[in-house]
Amino acid sequence: MSLAVVTGNASGIGAAIARTVAGRFPGTEVVGWDIAGAQPVDVGDAASVRTAAAALPGPVSKIVLAAGVSRLALLVDTTDEDWDFQFRVNAFGVFSCLRSLVPRMEDGGAIVVIDSCGGLRGAPLLSAYCASKFAVTGLIEAATPEFATRGIRINGVCPMYVRTPMQERELSWEAAALGTTPAEVFAGYESSTPLGRVAEPQDIADAVAFLLSDDSRYMTGSMLTVSGGAHLGMVYQPRS
Repeated sequence: MSLAVVTGNASGIGAAIARTVAGRFPGTEVVGWDIAGAQPVDVGDAASVRTAAAALPGPVSKIVLAAGVSRLALLVDTTDEDWDFQFRVNAFGVFSCLRSLVPRMEDGGAIVVIDSCGGLRGAPLLSAYCASKFAVTGLIEAATPEFATRGIRINGVCPMYVRTPMQERELSWEAAALGTTPAEVFAGYESSTPLGRVAEPQDIADAVAFLLSDDSRYMTGSMLTVSGGAHLGMVYQPRS
């Protein structure tokens, strides 16, 4: 029995990933790490991560780091606590999990980190979030050649708009900042996405499963954008 560790598995993208990994990789036991779990693991706390890693019952073949947080604010209104919170979970959390889990990983294993389109391009109202996700992108790229010496692959998945509890909170924050409604903000997400809809968590989980599988055996250090084209900011509307 090999192990797959999935962080942030209590809801949203992480929950969909945990279900998908369990279903598509027979013989793999999924171990969920989440601050809201039955046995809470706080990825932003090094001691919590070390304790959880030490308690694993065997070697790890797959890792998916999906825990993440966001807060929207103008840069000048972003507090120290806003900045520290997002960096602690999003950036330090990835670093801490990699540091504790990779030594327990089988050679030839696969790692996927849920990064963000916000880790590829900055966006207004998301200065701290984007900065933390740019840090994640750098971590993935820095780790790639180090982990490759053991045949371990690490790739990032960069979603944009995804229907999750985190996005529901963001809709309210963005609506308040823009003086509009969450429904109008959501409609804007859809209309600015070439494929015409916001992603479901399963859309992201399917991409993760591909990166964990042997089908992606020659991919490492990649940032796979799963956005329905929204990251391009281009929508084609032909004349009728």
